Amino acid sequence: MERRMDENTRVILLMAGLPRTAKVIEIGPSLRPLAPKRDGWNVTIVDHTTRAGLIAKYHGDPAVDPDVIEEVDLVWQGGALTDLVGEASWGTYDAFIASHVIEHTTDLVAFLRSARVLLKDEGVVILALPDKRKCFDVFRPVSTTGDVLEAFLQKRDRHTIRTHFDFCMYHAKRNDNPGWHLGEQGAPVMPYRIRDGLVVATFADRAEYVDAHAWTFTPSSFELMILELRAMGVLSLSIERTEQAYYTEFFAWLRPCEEIEDDETVHGYRRGLLERVALEQAEIARQIAGSPLNSLDTLKAGLQELLQKI
Repeated sequence: MERRMDENTRVILLMAGLPRTAKVIEIGPSLRPLAPKRDGWNVTIVDHTTRAGLIAKYHGDPAVDPDVIEEVDLVWQGGALTDLVGEASWGTYDAFIASHVIEHTTDLVAFLRSARVLLKDEGVVILALPDKRKCFDVFRPVSTTGDVLEAFLQKRDRHTIRTHFDFCMYHAKRNDNPGWHLGEQGAPVMPYRIRDGLVVATFADRAEYVDAHAWTFTPSSFELMILELRAMGVLSLSIERTEQAYYTEFFAWLRPCEEIEDDETVHGYRRGLLERVALEQAEIARQIAGSPLNSLDTLKAGLQELLQKI
């Protein structure tokens, strides 16, 4: 079930159960920190540039208050996150937080493995992720375990031609917004033209890093990915729970877990999650005028309006 919430409620939900004295590491908070030092959090801030660099990046954007940007403790521009943090801090964190970061990583598995190394055994990974049904990734397929496994085995540190192409050429907006809720009216519109596809593909060859969404999820597709990675022994984390937000995103809480269920149990879980992924993706059809689900919703709304008049 989707939950409507303001920013304060969002933070309270994501950080529930964590005292401000807990040792926290937050990755890429930029202009929306969940655990700001100014509010008393015992936090290590990791970002792709310094606070001054972030302020310069958002200079002139009226929607950005530079005062909310945190002082950055560690600047991460490549290499293993665990090396950046340092071995002395491995296994010492109570929480590893990343809001709208994991979809940008070139190697999702390495990112989550680093999280596990940094966490205490009773620690928690707290993630906010875009739900592809409710954002500009709507026309892209969900990422599979095979996709992220390939990136991990390749030790990928740059986005691929495919990633850049898909990120731009299947980009969509709805009512001129990059994110929305499932019940919102108005069809998704694609702003880019395919003639630019080859130019976009060359982004992968640039010397400097060019950002993109590498991974796309629905809540169940992400659960499936984590389950499969754990079942193969690639990842020692399991999903404690997920929760859908009303707009754009969903949340996931992961805990360290060394145990692997037997094959039959995992197979049953996988089958159930695959069915849920199919149902979640079917929700996209509601956003397309003339589709059976969209027409049914229109008919239902009309009947409800008629009944109110009787």
